[in-house]
Amino acid sequence: MDKQTFIQKAWELQARYTCSEAVKAHLARLDFIATAGATGVGKTTIMESCEIPYVLSDVTRAPRKQEKDGVDYNFRTDYDKLWEELQNGEFVQYLVSQTEEFYGTKASSYPDSGYCTMGVYANAVDFFKSLGFRSVTPIYILPPNYEEWTRRAQANYGDETKKRWIEAKESIEIALSDISYNFLVNDNLAEAIRDFRSMAFGQAKDPAYQKHAREVAIELLTKIEIE
Repeated sequence: MDKQTFIQKAWELQARYTCSEAVKAHLARLDFIATAGATGVGKTTIMESCEIPYVLSDVTRAPRKQEKDGVDYNFRTDYDKLWEELQNGEFVQYLVSQTEEFYGTKASSYPDSGYCTMGVYANAVDFFKSLGFRSVTPIYILPPNYEEWTRRAQANYGDETKKRWIEAKESIEIALSDISYNFLVNDNLAEAIRDFRSMAFGQAKDPAYQKHAREVAIELLTKIEIE
């Protein structure tokens, strides 16, 4: 099966896809940390450093510069096998993106039980809450300020940075409207990793910190709208 055929079949299945009963039983043993945040805020660095199992996604897109197979993603080109796994309900979830690429997570990428984390889009958190995990804790990562955020994003995406502000605006607005989110300002990596672990294990920062973090989010949103 070629890639185009697989993408078309996966897209047609997407709306009615359901994982297997064995996968559902697996999810019921997991506490999922849904890590959201806009481009350039340090989500991946924090997740990879927090000593909580990190769930790798299977993708059909080509690796970007410095990305490694089995470390950043599982890069897949075995489309017949992918289609068989979908038919068997082995994926917890998946989507076909607007760029016609497959992104999904197999149950085998999750630990057998306990805590795990993965980067998700803010608008997908409600969907993950519906999948049957034992618990879902959304954490939204923020940069310390707009200037630092711009510097980080431009270092990674260059001319595409402006386009990603549109995604960032939607992401921040969704998180601010959801009281279940814990906000975390990544202004010191060591402290951010420590705070991420605390939030993941249910020890939220005090209300004053959350108030400050939401103010940072609102300020970022204001700057994006001006831009």
